[in-house]
Amino acid sequence: DLVRSRGLGDVYKRQMKNNMKNNMKKLRLALFSALVCLFLQSCNDFLDVDPKHAASETQQWKTLEDTRSALMGVYGLTRAALADNNTHWICGDLRKGDFTVYKRSDLQAVSDNELNKPYDLLKKVSNWRRFYAVINAASVFMEKAPRTVELDRSYSEQNLKYDIAQVRALRAFAYFYMVRIWGDVPLVTYSYDNGTFPSMPRTDAQTVLSYAKAELLTAIEDLPYQYGTQTNLYYGSYGAQWQGKLFNKLSAYSVLAHICAWQGNYAEAETYSAFIIDHASEINAKYTSIADLTSETGLFYSNASVKGSRILGFNFAHNDNEATQSGHLEQLTLAYPLVQKSYPEIYISKDSLFSIFTNFDDLRFGIIDTIKYSSYYVQNLNEETPVFSKIKIIQDGSAKDNDFGVFGSSIVFTRLEDITLLRAEALCALNRSTEAVSYLNMIRTNRGLREVSFKKDFGNNRESLIAEIFEERRRELMGEGWRWYDLVRRQKLMKDNEAFLRLISSGGIYWPVSEDIITANSQIEQNEFWK
Repeated sequence: DLVRSRGLGDVYKRQMKNNMKNNMKKLRLALFSALVCLFLQSCNDFLDVDPKHAASETQQWKTLEDTRSALMGVYGLTRAALADNNTHWICGDLRKGDFTVYKRSDLQAVSDNELNKPYDLLKKVSNWRRFYAVINAASVFMEKAPRTVELDRSYSEQNLKYDIAQVRALRAFAYFYMVRIWGDVPLVTYSYDNGTFPSMPRTDAQTVLSYAKAELLTAIEDLPYQYGTQTNLYYGSYGAQWQGKLFNKLSAYSVLAHICAWQGNYAEAETYSAFIIDHASEINAKYTSIADLTSETGLFYSNASVKGSRILGFNFAHNDNEATQSGHLEQLTLAYPLVQKSYPEIYISKDSLFSIFTNFDDLRFGIIDTIKYSSYYVQNLNEETPVFSKIKIIQDGSAKDNDFGVFGSSIVFTRLEDITLLRAEALCALNRSTEAVSYLNMIRTNRGLREVSFKKDFGNNRESLIAEIFEERRRELMGEGWRWYDLVRRQKLMKDNEAFLRLISSGGIYWPVSEDIITANSQIEQNEFWK
């Protein structure tokens, strides 16, 4: 079952040939993992058991190198929180989504929204501790970094402003991400590196989101569009090195836009998304071609020339050339011939593909040369389990063989296509449907589809247009962690599924809280739906 159409001897020979290269990759991975573990251990049991320091006491905060290390550590913890146990995709794509599970009962439980089943994976995903590691590390940075300005003249006030604005935005992002998963969560606004932590209850989700919005608006005042200029380097590097990697002004606005849409505040969501679209050139963001979207060295590749198209994304590590087996969508979706694995763990079934992509002109999944289906999103269509190959950064994106299954893709939280469709959604919710169609058409035409008209194609029916906008999000953002959250927003607007509406009203759209958290903190109560 390990390979198909190839002998085990061939695989063995290729593995032997790549041993040295692979061992080096493992070593770099181990070093990064050690850094993450250092952060996690330093805020050990934060919010759940005996609290300890959120950051190592050996961190001196004396030099520019200290602050850079701490800043990149917060980014690394954020990436780890999203990637750990493939949380980003399990929560966003698998839950009642378009993917079919191949012979894994724990993943099937997620797909069926049976999140309280006794599987180890579900227990790990339901534990929010890794997100509080981000929050506490960010808080420590904000409290400690200012002293470095006094001790190291090379660390300027402007540098400090950029850094604090970034960690403030990362902390706000972590809270938004947690609210979408768990609803009410404890709101912690300062660090606990003094060794004490009082037991505290969960805070109302709307209060947490209001706090996150206020923090983002504060961060935006100091965040630039781009880092590093010819006359003012940022940590010794020009802007090109930081492009698509760090929180910038439009990154913060993108999180604000999504927070507002999640709240149903579409007036603000439209305002923020409009600002991003109007100022996209400030960060060199542009619409991505289907080739760049799905290439091994395209949008999801860490060193891609199109990484400027990311408005907010997280590389595996600050060192772009890292790769690992876990924490990437490819671990779940790829199989032979892309990697030596007979079947993917999740896949888009043929029936789903044909029902989702109904237009043969669609470049993502349509007919090319009048005789065969496009392979941009899917390979092995002639097999029982097609391989979803939209994201396929194997090794460092330039693998000459596929015997060693490690992956190097970035997590792209949002890009210009997402924000454009979000604006179309907001405009439609505000009864500005004709304007909404124009933004929908921007995405359609870039994917080979004809323009549509509000009157001719939707009969001036707003609900039909809303449904189509979400269908376009479904096609464009497939595999990027959006489907579940889009289903929730769609249902709040459309109200056309009684079972889903009951799920929303009863709190069933949230994950249960880990029993380890509840056992350790008596003030934390389980989500009512999962009691």
